[in-house]
Amino acid sequence: MSIPYQIAIVGMSGKGKTMAFRNMNPETCGFINAEGKPLPFINKFKHYCTPNSWQETYQKLIEFGKNPEITEVVLDSFSAYTDSLLKTAREIKKGFDTWNYYNEEIGKLLFLIKKYPKDIIVTAHSANVETEEGVAERRIAVKGNEWNKTGVEKDFTIVLFSEVNLSSGKREYILNLLSDGKTSAKTPPIFIEEGKESMPNDAQTFLQHVRKVLANNK
Repeated sequence: MSIPYQIAIVGMSGKGKTMAFRNMNPETCGFINAEGKPLPFINKFKHYCTPNSWQETYQKLIEFGKNPEITEVVLDSFSAYTDSLLKTAREIKKGFDTWNYYNEEIGKLLFLIKKYPKDIIVTAHSANVETEEGVAERRIAVKGNEWNKTGVEKDFTIVLFSEVNLSSGKREYILNLLSDGKTSAKTPPIFIEEGKESMPNDAQTFLQHVRKVLANNK
């Protein structure tokens, strides 16, 4: 078995992040709908849940990671998780302790994702952030100066940006594999076909591509 990959799909609201999962295998994909909203496609997932809190989401991640029927897990979304976490932090902590608690719990989630035993895909909203070099960049949105300085992308192997392409005269949802200098998108070169820095907005197709490349390069 190949080493599991940590993939983030990032973008603004309405850019097709959740729609990217419409073709995931409903038998083997564990889908955690932390957003709590209806999916934009017919839900046929055998392993599906809508947690009521970030704590519940964390436990479901652990549970799905141990389930032998599940081969890949989707967390939709990192943004809903951190919003719920911040609400709790503000309720039980005061002052700097609020942010210390918030940062510590985000660190625990990122460690879990980094060490996850299966392929995991996490969606996240994007935000314009000034990097340590003073450059404006679209990154995974997360509150707190600590994460805005370093970014959470370092804990993901692949970061895809979900965009809408109108250049052909019609609305086309795509996943950008590499940064254009304005985003934190990144994909290892081994997974990029020559001349193709984007692909149709389909997480299952991309995941199959990653697995095929890894199988052919054992």
